[in-house]
Amino acid sequence: MPVSIEDMLANTSLFSRVDREELHNIAGFVQIQNYAAGQVIDREGDLGTSLHIIRSGAVDVYQGYESDDQTLLASFGEGDFFGEMALLLGRPRSATVVASTNTECLQLLRNAFQDGASVPVLWAMLQHVAERLASADEAIGQMHSH
Repeated sequence: MPVSIEDMLANTSLFSRVDREELHNIAGFVQIQNYAAGQVIDREGDLGTSLHIIRSGAVDVYQGYESDDQTLLASFGEGDFFGEMALLLGRPRSATVVASTNTECLQLLRNAFQDGASVPVLWAMLQHVAERLASADEAIGQMHSH
């Protein structure tokens, strides 16, 4: 039996600090999207409008997709997410995401999220994004010290 949307959100590090009542509210704006293996989910350069959480399946993340300089940046599976910067900032996508297998995602649209997200949800997301930024800063610092 598939995991409920609320459980899926609770098990995602982005929302792990959010209480059940808030998760129930977020679940109300989630849409379920299915993608076939090989289908482009988000394209680099397109305006980002949503966050995706992988409910089942897997995706690959590329820069320069279908170009001579194509680079695989990451692969994500069940419980992973991508697009949090699009959700928060609405900037163009920094990479292309392609379903590597048949994939089902929970999609959280920026417009619905902006209208319905509470302060505790935003605070939890801010903490998570800040942790990612701190890790990136640390990695950059280590690259410069070698």
